Amino acid sequence: MDATSYRQACFKILRPYRVNMAGEWPSRLFDYFLIILILANVLALMLETVDSIASQWATALFTFELASVIFFTLEYVARVWVSPEMTDYDNDALSDWQIRWRYMRSPMAIIDLLAILPFFLSLVVTMDLRMLRLFRLTRMVKLGRYSQSMHTLMTVLRNEARTLLAAVSVLFIVMVFAATGIYYIERDVQPEVFSSIPAALWWSLVTLTTVGYGDVVPVSPLGRMFGGLITLLGVGLYALPAGILSSSFTAQLQRRRDRFRECVESAIADGHISDHESNHLEKVRDLLDLDEEEAEMIVKLLRHHHEGQRTKQEASTPDQQ
Repeated sequence: MDATSYRQACFKILRPYRVNMAGEWPSRLFDYFLIILILANVLALMLETVDSIASQWATALFTFELASVIFFTLEYVARVWVSPEMTDYDNDALSDWQIRWRYMRSPMAIIDLLAILPFFLSLVVTMDLRMLRLFRLTRMVKLGRYSQSMHTLMTVLRNEARTLLAAVSVLFIVMVFAATGIYYIERDVQPEVFSSIPAALWWSLVTLTTVGYGDVVPVSPLGRMFGGLITLLGVGLYALPAGILSSSFTAQLQRRRDRFRECVESAIADGHISDHESNHLEKVRDLLDLDEEEAEMIVKLLRHHHEGQRTKQEASTPDQQ
């Protein structure tokens, strides 16, 4: 096997199973192993904060962390190496190293790097880097590579980025307006609490989000009326991003159903679904992350509709003759 064939084989294994329609078992097993390893790393990170466990199992936890870092490092190097096999880049216009450099700047590659970087920094830097352990939690983000729901959410965020930015801008404007208003209303009554507009931003934030911690509250009648108005306004404004995301998420799910419906219609065009077509539909259903019961219902409805149309055509044929 030459280097190119070996690289293609490694690429098929490293590529997430849901993306790889071929569905080779090595790819699926690698995905399962990586998911279990990531979850185990998160569990180990939490156990390290328990003093009794950390003192008793310090050597075992460090050994597990070392083995995990070695594996994640090899995975990162392998993904960089096989990146020229990706179809996301114009392979004809770029060299292999240019494609690798572009991949290294991609969000998922940066997450893979952050997952291993704190360990190597702790080996070469003598200062206290315990806070960098938080970056080990980025290993959880690696799970998004294998979650269709996470891919859908990221697609929704990309599609609705401008709308969400507009909604957040309105919220920021209202928050500054609320902080300015409460400052001028309450500054004489509570000068130590509402000492400035920046200090009043905390009150406007917790009031607009209807959290209301209670540590900073207006006490004057006008301030309470103003606070109640801001609270009611916050209920409506903070529902905007949620509504935008929910509607876009629902639209993405509907697009998946439409794609599956198109595949079923294509398969049933000849009057029946063969075993090969049935296996293909099952792979498409798994790729689109559709519920089995829902997919079966779509197949039954389209089959019933097709049989009804065929019966009508057969009944109208003698009349025409």
